[in-house]
Amino acid sequence: MVSGGPRATGPLGYYGLYPAIVTDLVDPESMGRIQVRLPWLGGDGDSVRAWSTLLTPYAEDDQGFQFLPSVDTQVVVGFEAGDPRRPYIVGAAWNGQEAPPEEARAPNNKRLIKTRSGSLLEFDDTDGAVKVTVSTEGGHTFRLDDGAQEIKLTHSNGCSITMDAAGNVKINGNVNVDITAAVMNVHAPVANFDGVINCQTMVSSIGVVSPSYTPGAGNVW
Repeated sequence: MVSGGPRATGPLGYYGLYPAIVTDLVDPESMGRIQVRLPWLGGDGDSVRAWSTLLTPYAEDDQGFQFLPSVDTQVVVGFEAGDPRRPYIVGAAWNGQEAPPEEARAPNNKRLIKTRSGSLLEFDDTDGAVKVTVSTEGGHTFRLDDGAQEIKLTHSNGCSITMDAAGNVKINGNVNVDITAAVMNVHAPVANFDGVINCQTMVSSIGVVSPSYTPGAGNVW
């Protein structure tokens, strides 16, 4: 915990930034404030609570950027014009007990957002390998890869949809790939099928060409 407290220079003299601990997120007045306690007040700080306005990059009526710190998170507060009755949370801080999700490395190519459950949004600016990845703790991933010129959606069980630089689209299903629609149109000079094609009715407007054909019930000649 950061030690040391503010130095009041008058009745409204709490200038600078100070550590605080989040104690509650449910504002009884529905103003979007967050309650904190102020450990730098010593023993008194254990009982003092202050409802603080959270600074955020974007805040308008019924819209905005909403990333709330969890209870027990260390945050940093400042006071409007030094007034202790008007606290603002300017950010959160790692403090040695709570560590960043990834250690810093040189060069500094990665930016990320990681949630408590392990969901991850990662931006990688590595030269020649730029990509954006969304992933979950369970192993599902969605990757926009400029380096490989590929877009890929992958399930943890290995099923995937891939679009590559050549314009190919590959759908890989471990068991079935089901398509349901009122009408399905396939436009291609050639359609290749490996294995057996099962259908209730097959209608050809030009003809059916095959080196081997076995008529069965329902065939019309």
